[in-house]
Amino acid sequence: MRTENVKLAVGFAILAAFFYAVLGALMKIVEQTGLPNETLVFFRQMIGLVSFVPILLYQHKPIKSFQTKALPLHLIRAFSSICAMYCLVFALKYLPLVDALLLTYTRPLFLPIIVLFWFRKKWSKRTFIGIVIGFLGVALILKPDKKLFDIAALVGLASALFGSISFTCVRKATRFDSTTTILLYYLALSIPLSIIPMIFHWTLPTAEDWIMLAIIGICGLLYQISLTKAYHYGKAFQVSSVLYSTAAFGAFFDFYLGDFSLDYLGFAGILCIVLGTLITVTQKHTPFPPENFPSKKKGP
Repeated sequence: MRTENVKLAVGFAILAAFFYAVLGALMKIVEQTGLPNETLVFFRQMIGLVSFVPILLYQHKPIKSFQTKALPLHLIRAFSSICAMYCLVFALKYLPLVDALLLTYTRPLFLPIIVLFWFRKKWSKRTFIGIVIGFLGVALILKPDKKLFDIAALVGLASALFGSISFTCVRKATRFDSTTTILLYYLALSIPLSIIPMIFHWTLPTAEDWIMLAIIGICGLLYQISLTKAYHYGKAFQVSSVLYSTAAFGAFFDFYLGDFSLDYLGFAGILCIVLGTLITVTQKHTPFPPENFPSKKKGP
């Protein structure tokens, strides 16, 4: 069951934003060594799972942690998260870190679209305005005359789409399962999903790669823990708004990597994305799935 605590929600959301920016920076560095994306994604999940086992053994009995009331959500979440990760890794290879992170954090703008097609829930005028403002911000960041139809930018947006599906599943799953169970199913199900592509693009990591992969796996686990905790303690609009602090962390790492390129239009784009998101998720009737999903109706 979810227990609301705004301070804890904000704190965990800031931690999630920080670890996500660190994760993006590390993956961008590793990609420059020539390590295939498929290998990077698989070992991020595998090392995350190995790192999670001691936590699992310390907190709960392993068998108890596999008990779930939301298996369909875990399956959808694992698949969508892996797709989002592949898209992110591709975008990081060709875009500055800040651009890639911001594109993937347009996730809340996709939530009304998911709800429209998945749950047949119509948009309000406020939702439509928020989406338009948010994607105007995307256009400002990507510079319409140059990058709007850049494949890397579109893949970055695809990462946001898959990520929004994953976020929806996480938010719903916190009503049925503990943080430990949610993370366990995510990591366990993502291994078979990511190992098959890796087999066909296998490259033996170097000693330096192994060190970076270990750090990436641990950071990925810390990000997932922080994110799940944030959604456990806070409402969607609280978490979504704070997660945009990843742009500030990303800008710092971009500057460190010598790839910082945010101009006035880019800054205006960030403001539009944040404003559009807040308009979308703070309305009285929020554009999210029904609270009883995926519970079945009782009676005839």
